[in-house]
Amino acid sequence: MKFKKSSLLVVAGMAVLLAGCGNQSASTNGKKADNTPKTEAVKRSQNDQTQTADDQSTANTNTPATDNNSQSNQQVTAQNNRNANNAQTKEFNNQAQAASYVTNQPGYTTGNQQGLPTVNLGDGITGTLNSGAGQQMLQWNEGNWSFTVRASAVQGQDPTPTAKQIVNELQTVYLPAPQNHGVGTFDIATNTYTLTWQKNNKVYSVSGSSPSDVIAKAVNAGKNE
Repeated sequence: MKFKKSSLLVVAGMAVLLAGCGNQSASTNGKKADNTPKTEAVKRSQNDQTQTADDQSTANTNTPATDNNSQSNQQVTAQNNRNANNAQTKEFNNQAQAASYVTNQPGYTTGNQQGLPTVNLGDGITGTLNSGAGQQMLQWNEGNWSFTVRASAVQGQDPTPTAKQIVNELQTVYLPAPQNHGVGTFDIATNTYTLTWQKNNKVYSVSGSSPSDVIAKAVNAGKNE
C-alpha cells in the first residue's frame, strides 16, 4: 500500500507540473498574440507619418514652381507691353537706303507745291492744299519732317482743323529729330495715323489711333533710340 500511495503521489506531482507548464505556454502565446497587432499598428503609424511628410514635401516643392510660373508670365506680359509702346524698326545696309525708304512713303513731299492754294496753319507755318479725285491733301514741312493730312471730300471732311491741331501740339512736344528725313501721314478718311523717321541706317515707325496718340508714341520711342 505504501508503494501504491507513493506512486500515486509521484503521478499527481507530475500532473501538477505538466499543468503548470501548459498554463505558462498559453500565457506566453497570449502575450505574443497581443504583441503582434501592436507591432503592426506601430508600422502603420510610421507609414502614415512618412506618407504625410512626403505629401508636405511635394506640396512645398510645387508651390515655388507655381510662383515662378506666375512671375515668368508677368515678366512676359510686361515685356510685351514695352514692345507695344516701342517703334517698329527697319535696318538697311546703309544710310542712303534708309533715307530713300522714308522719302518713298505716301504723303512725303520736299516742300510747298507751287501753284496750289495755301492755308495758314498758325505759328508762321503755311500749308498747301491739293484737291482732286474725291480727296483733299493738306501738306506742310517742319524741319526735316514732311506732314500730310488727308481727308475725304466725298464725305465732306476738311483737313484744315486737324492740321492746325497738329501744328499747335508740336509747339509743346518734340518729335524725334530725323537725321535726314521724316514723314507723318494723318489720314482722317481711314482713321490711320503714322510717323516714320530715319537715323543712320535705321528707320523707325509708329502708328496710333489719333494724331495725339501717334505723336505721343513717337515722342516716347525717340527717348529709347
